[in-house]
Amino acid sequence: MKVILLQDIKSLGKKLDIKEVSDGYARNFLLPKKLAETATDNALKKIKEQKEKMALAEEKNLENFQKVAEILQNKEIMIRAKEKGGKLFGSILAKDIVKELGKENIEITEKAVALEKPIKATGKYKVKIILENGIQAVVNLSVAGIK
Repeated sequence: MKVILLQDIKSLGKKLDIKEVSDGYARNFLLPKKLAETATDNALKKIKEQKEKMALAEEKNLENFQKVAEILQNKEIMIRAKEKGGKLFGSILAKDIVKELGKENIEITEKAVALEKPIKATGKYKVKIILENGIQAVVNLSVAGIK
C-alpha cells in the first residue's frame, strides 16, 4: 500500500515522503496513529503543492540568512564589563553578544554564536556566527573594561 508520511518516522522516512509499506503496517499502525495517510490522487496533488510551498519558503529563509550574514560580516561591536588588570569580573557569553547585536536590530539565537569558551579578558576577538544552512559570518568583538 502506498502512503504519504505525515511525520518523520525514523525507520521509514521524512514528512511528506511517499512510501510503499505492507497493508498490515499501514492499517494497524500508521493510519490509526495518524502518522500517514493513504496515497490517493487528490492527496498526491495536495502533497505536491505543499512541497512547492515549502521549497519557496526555504528559498526565502536562505535569502534572509544570507542578508543577515552580509550585515554581520566584519561588524564591529563593543561590550564593556568590569575588569581589573585586564581580567574581567565574570565573562562574556553568547547571550551577551546576542544582546549587543539585538540593540542594533540584528536578531540571532544564542546557538548561532560559536564561542569556544567564555571570554574572560579585555581585548579584541573574532566571533564566528553560524546561521542555518551553514551560512557563516565573523563579527569583530572589542571587550573594554570599566572600573
